[in-house]
Amino acid sequence: MMAFKILLGKHLGSEFDITHYELLRRRKTKLLYQVTRAEFCKRPTAEKYLLGVLKTEKSPEMQADILQILGHIRSVSAVQIAKEYLTHDNNHHREVALFVLGWMGTQNDVALLQKHMCGETDPWLRITAASAHRQIAWHRPEIKKVVLKSLKVGFECEKSDEVLPWIIIMISTIAVKNLGLREDKEDPDKWHGDLQRAKKKTAEFLQSI
Repeated sequence: MMAFKILLGKHLGSEFDITHYELLRRRKTKLLYQVTRAEFCKRPTAEKYLLGVLKTEKSPEMQADILQILGHIRSVSAVQIAKEYLTHDNNHHREVALFVLGWMGTQNDVALLQKHMCGETDPWLRITAASAHRQIAWHRPEIKKVVLKSLKVGFECEKSDEVLPWIIIMISTIAVKNLGLREDKEDPDKWHGDLQRAKKKTAEFLQSI
C-alpha cells in the first residue's frame, strides 16, 4: 500500500487526473479505495478537472467523493455544492455536505447545520450535523458563541439518547468544559460517561449561554 501511495504521488500532472479519478471507482478493497481518495486530496491542481467531471458524473458515490475532495483541497466551489447537496435525497450526499460545511462554512452557515441537526430523521445525520458545528468552531473561533447557541437548540430539541451524547461532547469540547462525557481515544464512534448526569450538567451550563 505504501508503494501504491508513492506511485500516486509521483503522478501529479493534469494528464494523470482521469486515471486517478477512475481508480476511485474500485471500491471492493476498502483500504485501497480510502488511500486512493486520500491521495486525490493532495492534488489541488485537479480542482478544474473535478468540477468539470461533476457535471456529467452519474454515480452517487462518485459525486459525493468529488465534493469531499473539493472540500479537502478548499475549493471555493465546495461550499455552494455542499449547500445544493443538503437537499439531495441520498443520505450520503447530505452527510458529506454537512462535514464540508463544517470544514469551510461561515457564521451564515450555522443555521443550516442547526436545521439538519434538528430536522434529519436519520440519527447519524443529526450526529454529523452536530460534529460539523465543532469543525466550524475550530476554524472560526470568533463565532464560538454562535455555534454554542446553535448546539443549545440541538440539545433541547433532541430526544434520542443515541444522538444526545454527541451533542454534549461537541458542546464540551467547544466550550472547553467538562460536562461528564468524553470520546474514546481509539474508537471515534464510542463515548464514555454517565449520560443522565451529563444531561443535567449540560442543561445547567447552557442556561448561561
